[in-house]
Amino acid sequence: MSPLFELQGHRGARGLKPENTLASFETAFDIGVTSVETDLHLTADGVVVLVHDPFIGDKIYCRISPNAPEPSERPLVNNLTLAQVRCYRGDMNPDPARFPDQDASETPLASWFAQGRGIDPYGIPTLTDLLAFAEVYAGEAGKRAGKTLEQQARVSRLRFDLEIKRVPFRQPSQDHFLERQLVHDLQKTKMVDRAMVRCFDHRSVRAVRTLEPSLTTAALVAGTAVVEPAHLVTDTGARVYCPSYEFLDEDQVKQLHTAGIRVLPWTVNDPADWSRLLDWGVDGITTDFPDRLATVLRGRGIEF
Repeated sequence: MSPLFELQGHRGARGLKPENTLASFETAFDIGVTSVETDLHLTADGVVVLVHDPFIGDKIYCRISPNAPEPSERPLVNNLTLAQVRCYRGDMNPDPARFPDQDASETPLASWFAQGRGIDPYGIPTLTDLLAFAEVYAGEAGKRAGKTLEQQARVSRLRFDLEIKRVPFRQPSQDHFLERQLVHDLQKTKMVDRAMVRCFDHRSVRAVRTLEPSLTTAALVAGTAVVEPAHLVTDTGARVYCPSYEFLDEDQVKQLHTAGIRVLPWTVNDPADWSRLLDWGVDGITTDFPDRLATVLRGRGIEF
């Protein structure tokens, strides 16, 4: 069952920790998010990894082993094996003006977990790393790391919002290798009921639903106000509409709710924008600052 309101941490808690890292996810877990959003690419040897761009860039990553190209060369993730992807550490802030409070100090449970797996605490995680890390957080290791019972209980119910990164012009979608491996990982870890899959390529969303009909999926939209958003979601086979918040208005929210579709706009960091969206009755918000949004929600008496 979906929570009353979806407090979603973008790439973990990107405003506070380097994105798509175990430390960023641990920070989001500590804050009490109901879900975390992250980005998926497939390595050359068929492993789903969590990285936003299709390449490894030097604004975020440094090389910690000579067994992979320098980030300045911007190697494509799908040309690298998992062993090569493990050669990078992603602890840099690409936009200090936008994220002045982001810091790369290591977090206790992420460091312990990474050490046990023989990976860098700020290395690029796999999808299965993230799913296992959430389980560890909710278990005995989390308790030993000082997580409260409330924090652990929330993480035991946490949802994973998984964005398949695909640009059709550069990454043909016909093979659906990434979709197949994603579904396999979710089925194997028994996390299908706690996951949602989204993609700008709605054919990818439909393929995921074909592979696993019980998976919740979302229609991800940017740069346009759709004439009939409810029809778009239905045609995609999705249950959630995820627009860029600047292309959403109150009428669309009402139309989508009438059709029984949840509305989860992204990526919203301004309190004034949060206020308008909350007044319109959106079902959740994706943000880089889940700690600040959590304070606003509590002030309004909105449960999450």
